[in-house]
Amino acid sequence: MGTSATAKRTTARTAAKVKKPAEPRLRIRLYAHGLGDCLLLRFAKSDGTTFNVLIDCGIITVASGAAATMKSVVDDIATACGGRLDVVVMTHEHWDHASGFSEQQAQSLFDRIDIGEVWYGWTEDPQNDLGKRLRKERADKVQALAMATLALERSPSLAAQERAKGLASMLGFFGVERASTDLAAGQPIQRTRSAFDYLMKRRGVKTRYLYPDKAPMPLRGVEQARVFVLGPPQDESLIKKSAPGMKGREVYELAAEANVAMSLGAAFGRMAVGDDTGALCNDCPFDAGVKPGGTTVPRGSRELDALIAATWNKEGQEWRRIEDDWTQAAETLALNLDTHTNNTCVVLAFEFEDTGEVFLFPADAQVGNWLSWQDLRWRVKSPGGSVEVTGPELLSRTVFYKVGHHGSHNATLRTLGLEQMTSEDLVAFIPVFKEQAVKNRWMNMPFAPLVNRLKEKTGGRLLQSDGKIPTERQLSGLSSAARQRFLASVQRHPRGLYFECSFD
Repeated sequence: MGTSATAKRTTARTAAKVKKPAEPRLRIRLYAHGLGDCLLLRFAKSDGTTFNVLIDCGIITVASGAAATMKSVVDDIATACGGRLDVVVMTHEHWDHASGFSEQQAQSLFDRIDIGEVWYGWTEDPQNDLGKRLRKERADKVQALAMATLALERSPSLAAQERAKGLASMLGFFGVERASTDLAAGQPIQRTRSAFDYLMKRRGVKTRYLYPDKAPMPLRGVEQARVFVLGPPQDESLIKKSAPGMKGREVYELAAEANVAMSLGAAFGRMAVGDDTGALCNDCPFDAGVKPGGTTVPRGSRELDALIAATWNKEGQEWRRIEDDWTQAAETLALNLDTHTNNTCVVLAFEFEDTGEVFLFPADAQVGNWLSWQDLRWRVKSPGGSVEVTGPELLSRTVFYKVGHHGSHNATLRTLGLEQMTSEDLVAFIPVFKEQAVKNRWMNMPFAPLVNRLKEKTGGRLLQSDGKIPTERQLSGLSSAARQRFLASVQRHPRGLYFECSFD
């Protein structure tokens, strides 16, 4: 965008702040219900009503009393939006973003809410061939990971049982609490999928699939507002780029972290943390079948059982047994399944055209998704003609950032991410409960170096689900006017159910 257009935006923004409307242009309700995303955006319409957008609604499996918690959240959503949601955004197929729509939690309450549209990423479009393949890969990997976890759970080895606990935390993203239960009777694991698809199958709800190369969308009845779709990327290599590069310093890190990671990479090759491909060996236990002698044998088949009985389990053939070694690839599979799903996240940037303010919601997008935004360009109308808007420019004008993936280390890029967010009005929110993260064995969530940089970039205007509104002392880096403006714009629910930020 040209300098003159930027200057016009700055002038309009200043004017808009001088004359404040009776009601805020936008209220963002940030549910602080646990480790999971649920955000309600209420845009003021010209007729005095609101345009209501819900982005995700879920909580992690290890949370205590999850069903009751999510029912409280959905009850509050229904009240706040007057029983009407214009749009629900389903960012990706993970339990901590979709569980509220499940039969086990609050689906019956959503049944009573009038819903206009549901938005999914292009990866869910039934007419998109790559999307269909990615969905099948994901479903196959969930089944394979559950099988590996079950084998480890049943192993007499304490080390194997401990590994099973780590894998179980990944399975939790797909609503799996115990692999043995979900694999009973050979049924496919689809608890998260069922919740994710709920609105797609609900009568009367329009389904829209979002592509980042399409023009920004208006919000009906909301003046000067539009929505840019940044992700998921339409490049499969970027969807499967999960780990940050070792040399590019793409993310925030601990002082010695890069050297350690590079050493691991040298020692273990593609299986180390720097592997971007996510590829597995052609004959590993997670392929479509085991291939003795070049013949495919389906998992769980009678032929495979007979083969095992005649070889590994035959008396005198103990030397053949590898016990739990076949599960060694399970951690790599779990990591790839998690991060590749995250890179299919819908990423939205809501913009007020007159002020240029941008509100960024990247869900759990990781490295490949973020990198794709750098090349995005849209030609849009403006009072002076058409102008070009780019991904980096939207980042530069971001005044609200929903921190990616609960503050994990590889879900907020550094140079090509947070450092591009240069607005002096930036506010950020991390939807994380540290206690629940630790319970799920994620000791570094949220990632301390990232949290520290967020505090610096926002001047202390950083909210966290399990925290409080920052005090004036914690906002000491801001001017007195900026401190007062922020404190006047944010509220905390009396029982801690949410924060709410208002933007004039």
